[in-house]
Amino acid sequence: MRGDTGIVEAGEDPADGAAPELDAANQAPAEAGAAVPDGSVVRGDIDASVLAEPIAAPIEKWTWVPFSNAFCANGSSIGIGVNRSTTSANVVVYFEGGGACWSEETCYVQKTAVYFSIAYNQANFVADTTSPEYMALPGGFFDRTAAANPFKDASYVYVPYCTGDLHGGSNVVQYGAMKAMHVGYQNFSAFLRRLAPTFPSAGQIFLTGSSAGGDGALLNFGQTQRAFGNAVVHVIDDSGTLMPADVEALGTAIEPSWRTQWNLAAALPAECEACSTTLAALYGYYAASFPKSRFSLLSYQDDSVIPAYYGITTAQFTDGLNEDLSTYFVPNANARSYVAGMFGHVLFFTPLLATNGTTVQEFVSGLATNDASWASVHP
Repeated sequence: MRGDTGIVEAGEDPADGAAPELDAANQAPAEAGAAVPDGSVVRGDIDASVLAEPIAAPIEKWTWVPFSNAFCANGSSIGIGVNRSTTSANVVVYFEGGGACWSEETCYVQKTAVYFSIAYNQANFVADTTSPEYMALPGGFFDRTAAANPFKDASYVYVPYCTGDLHGGSNVVQYGAMKAMHVGYQNFSAFLRRLAPTFPSAGQIFLTGSSAGGDGALLNFGQTQRAFGNAVVHVIDDSGTLMPADVEALGTAIEPSWRTQWNLAAALPAECEACSTTLAALYGYYAASFPKSRFSLLSYQDDSVIPAYYGITTAQFTDGLNEDLSTYFVPNANARSYVAGMFGHVLFFTPLLATNGTTVQEFVSGLATNDASWASVHP
């Protein structure tokens, strides 16, 4: 392994790092031993002046790329997976899902977020990218041999999840005796500093992810668009449905805790006034602000996971979903939704599931190819 400038060779394990503080000057987690003002919270964002060297990974082969300046919640260093292609200039970035946490109780007792206390490593990456039910799903969106896969010729990037913050955090907090790094947004800033020069001629960037990863795709849209300049960035949010303020208020009202514990203000566009009231406003703000980009939400009508996090009923979730669609998607010609009329969670890995005669794959293909007939699909 060669730090954040190299690639882990087969059989190597990335070394764990100490849990550093945030470096306000560099807008990234500081190296161990660096002096940092107490309680500093910063905006982790891409800066073209600090782009790092490109990633020289093999073609059409999943490769683990470690970063010494990106971290899991427990302070262990983390990396990304890259699968490069020379056939297409398009890039698909997939954000891993796995819950969320925002307190000592949720993070360490209930353990409502994956890899939060144990971190994510190269062995997990190998398991994920070889799983026939997940990233190696035959006929799926990462299967280069599937003729119907609209992304079969694109380059792929896999972003692991181990910060419990919907990939949107820029904060280090103390939970009891434990220091926790909610730095998912800052991590992706570090990744972008190398991804941008790795794909300098990128035409279209497709940000996608499932559950918490779907939220991560949306939360990181802004800095991705800035990093890639003239490339057009699109969002495919799979089952990361954010509840509108009135529905969220019916439950445990967790958004204020998310905003504080994760420092979500660092990830939100300052121009989006409505975003200070509800995160769901991001759908409409980005769709209206970036008319060349396309935005989609995949969701079950009765989601089996999200209501428990918000402390609402399934029926209330459905009301919130419908409010999101009517408020943020219907008014924008570049925003569409796919709703499966059943009970479940995550649709990206069931490409042949059909609703009213249209499969998930056909809907996503419409977005990917900018098909003039691309339309929302509902029960």
